[in-house]
Order: sequence, then structure tokens, then C-alpha cells
Amino acid sequence: MSHSVIMLGTGSPRLNTERLSSASLLQMEDVPILVDCGEGATMQLVKAGVPPQKVKHVFFTHLHADHMLGYANFLISGWVEGRRELTIVGPVGTKKMHDLLIEMLEDDIEYRMSLGRPEAGIRDVKVIEIEEPGHVDVELPMEIHCARMIHNVPTYAYRFEKEGVSVVFSGDTAPPTDELVKLAQGANLLIHDSALTRIEGDQMTNASKIWENLQKEHCTPAQAAETARRANVDQLVLTHFLPKMDPKQAMVDAAEVFNGKIIIPKDLDIIQVAVKSPVN
Repeated sequence: MSHSVIMLGTGSPRLNTERLSSASLLQMEDVPILVDCGEGATMQLVKAGVPPQKVKHVFFTHLHADHMLGYANFLISGWVEGRRELTIVGPVGTKKMHDLLIEMLEDDIEYRMSLGRPEAGIRDVKVIEIEEPGHVDVELPMEIHCARMIHNVPTYAYRFEKEGVSVVFSGDTAPPTDELVKLAQGANLLIHDSALTRIEGDQMTNASKIWENLQKEHCTPAQAAETARRANVDQLVLTHFLPKMDPKQAMVDAAEVFNGKIIIPKDLDIIQVAVKSPVN
């Protein structure tokens, strides 16, 4: 049984030549699931050797721009390349986002259909909106649960579990993350927002005010590590990094709190989900 996560985008809304916006591809055996779809996600799939048309499920943690601006390209490109079914899952507002994109791209869609492409995969996209935390009812060969996070728009963390193997995506959240601790309890892999990393010489206008407000919406590496420690997870992956972050310092900060395996990935890194052998 093989499970992995490709870190398609490990960055933030801030422009960064090294890290694209949020997107990850969970692969549970032969089922690929896109979690968030920031700008550039589709080309990152191509670079990773994953045909976009093979990805038939997208989960949005929330609808901030850096988590969904790549969806239009993914939607159209996957359909053009041959995808004939698609399900998207996200908070209330996901259907409106999808419908607005379809309306905006109407002429483009009609043109491509005039060339001979079918309606399937573009006119019949299934949209599932989450109104309450708990079990997510999606036709997939695994169990999926979600929990509400602490952010300034409706945001959900997801737990994907199959045959005792579990992977959790936090989405964006501020501490304390008690609901995430419950959701991630005993998980093999926790991918956690760590936007509040130390950066040098930030020249952004209103940088101090922005930083103060970000602390109400995101976590530091140490705070992410505290959630991992309390949830007793096996591996912690830090992500959602601002430009000029110090990965060595982020590792130090997290390791002071959590003694499990900590990974600070780059874009396109593939993380294997380590599964402990049963004790006889």
C-alpha cells in the first residue's frame, strides 16, 4: 500500500520565485486528490508527471485567492485533455465560485465544444458544499472528515483515511487549534499552515500591522508543532511560507516542541506517508 503527497505549492499570497501558492496532491494508492488549487497548480501537476485529466476530485480548504486562483486553468485544461468527470468540495461559496468561472469562460467553452469536445467534464461538475464539520460524503474509497478552523473566512481542515492510514491538511488556521488536534489524532501525516516564519527586512507597506493581524489567522512553526505533539502524529509537514523565510530556524523552532519527524518541503517535493509496522 503506497500513499504520498506532492507539495505542488508551499508558498503564500506574497510573490515568491521559489514557492507557488497553496496546492497539494494527495495520492492514496491510485486515487489522486487535489487539495487547494493556487495559481500554477496545473503546471505543477504536469511537472510532477501527473496528467491533470487524471485528477477528478478537488478539495478547497477555503476560498482565499492563493488557494483557488489556479482552479480556472485546472478546470479547462483537464477537460480539454480528456477529463470527463469532476467533483469539487469546499465551504459554502464554492458553487458560486465555480458557476462564476463557468459564466466567465462561456465563450471559450462553447468554442472548444464546437471543435468536438463533449459537455461531460465541464457542464456537469459536481459541487459539494460543506455547511457543518464532520463526515464528508464523497464517492471515494476512503473516509473523509473535516473540522472548522480559525480563519477570517469559512475554512476546513480535512482528514483522509484508508485502511488505517491517515493524512490531514490543516488549511489556514490560527491557534489554539483544539478542533485540529481532535481531527489529526494519531494521523500518519499532518500538513500544517506555518505562515508565521521569521523573515528578514520585510519592506512591505504596513508590515508591522499586517504581521500583527496575521497572528490572528495563521500559525508559527512552533504552534504547528504543538498541534502535532498534542495530536500524537507521526510526521509533521510545515507549509504556506512567506518569502525569505529561514527554513533552518523554522526547523529549530518546531523541533523544540515536537520530537517526531518534521519536514520543510520545497515545491514539487514528494512526501511518502510512512506507516508504522504493526507490533507483534
